[in-house]
Amino acid sequence: MKAMFITPPYSIKERYNSKTNIKKGYLPPLGLAYIASTIERDGGHESRVLDLQVLEYTMEEIINDVKSFNPDIVVFGALSATADKAYKIAQKIKEELHLPVIFGGPHVSRLPKEVMEKQPFIDFLIIEEAEYSMLELLEYFQGKRQPQSIKGIAYRTKDGEIKLTEPRLPIANLDELPIPSRKYFDMSKYIPLPNQYKRLPLANMMTTRGCSYGQCTFCFEGGPHAPKYRRISAKKAIEEIKYLVDEYGIKEISFWDDEFAFPNKWVNEFCDMIKENNIDIKWSCYSHVNYITEDLLKKMAAAGCWNIFYGLESGTQVLINKVKKGTTLDRMRKAVKWTHEAGIETRGSFILALPGETPELARETIKFAIELDLDYVQFLLNTPFPGTIMWEKNLDEGRLSSNYNDYSVFMPVFVPHGYKDEKEIISVQREAYRRFYFRPKYVMKHLKRIKTMEDVKRYMSGVKFVVGMTA
Repeated sequence: MKAMFITPPYSIKERYNSKTNIKKGYLPPLGLAYIASTIERDGGHESRVLDLQVLEYTMEEIINDVKSFNPDIVVFGALSATADKAYKIAQKIKEELHLPVIFGGPHVSRLPKEVMEKQPFIDFLIIEEAEYSMLELLEYFQGKRQPQSIKGIAYRTKDGEIKLTEPRLPIANLDELPIPSRKYFDMSKYIPLPNQYKRLPLANMMTTRGCSYGQCTFCFEGGPHAPKYRRISAKKAIEEIKYLVDEYGIKEISFWDDEFAFPNKWVNEFCDMIKENNIDIKWSCYSHVNYITEDLLKKMAAAGCWNIFYGLESGTQVLINKVKKGTTLDRMRKAVKWTHEAGIETRGSFILALPGETPELARETIKFAIELDLDYVQFLLNTPFPGTIMWEKNLDEGRLSSNYNDYSVFMPVFVPHGYKDEKEIISVQREAYRRFYFRPKYVMKHLKRIKTMEDVKRYMSGVKFVVGMTA
């Protein structure tokens, strides 16, 4: 059978609520690539991925592209912020081509009944991990099994009743999955945001699923719905890097794992294998500050790590405790200091408008970000996504929007009692970016780093992007 996978459009301007739009900041949707690769390898099916984030198609062009591939089913992966766009495209495909429509992704996984009730053109939802559910759904379309026998889906009976099947357990051994093929993408269209890479071409990778910590109230990887933490072997990670280098000439990897630097034993083995295989690769990753040690950072730097993105969330301990981050401001200071001493750049992510925050407390967070002397920061707006602990339990601490289109972490959807309104939140966020990025000390530090014309282009593009977020 033939399956077409579609990622709905989502511009950088929309994603970051910026007045400036740039055609950078996109990387391939690996979730769809995993599913497509699995059904090809294990079921002999044919796949195609249509990534409308980088393909600026009109609705007519989308329909024509689907027609030309002539799939048996169409599958959409959508976030909360992109769900409405995906629904419109899916409904048009249903009306014109009469194809079965399947949806997956974090949004529908948390709200399966609501989505099925409000979107009657959707035939099936895949809840949580989709590789094996998709294989079995294709067997259903081949007449080999009944939907009630497929774990981890929602479907409609012949009389229109919505049914949810037994949950599917997370895949225990991630090594059994194929390397997600990049043949589905035009890799030249994927360029990160200006100061989030050193060398091109770059590819993204994931070595884990779930979160090793899994307690944060604001994250869908935390709480009772959090998937179990699992990791591919270091050997499998090296195999994927070699594939990217050999097939696409990749010079840098952006690891998308929420917690790359855990456990230390895995990271040490991975770094050793980079050196043993003489792989010339730069890479960046995410980490919780609690998992970092001075020795580990030195080893990571020697193996090509140039940047670590820390989720810091707030500059006040009371709010850190409230969102169950499980760390301290002092631990953050040490982790950032050690990272810089190892020669690795730091990015930090903070969340404004958390429950209990006021503009005054937000300014403590801004001061803390400046104190840490991070290389880059982002100031996100608190977004209690469906299924998170905060979404389920903390709504008495503020006003929450029901417009999922704005659930981008850069639009004010939650207004704590300490803020007057959404406008005040946006004003504080823009203040945060201005105060951090437009300091003379910060500007001079980065001017000294400019060595090539490529550096000039990257920094100019970065300035344009930040200005768009502060105007």
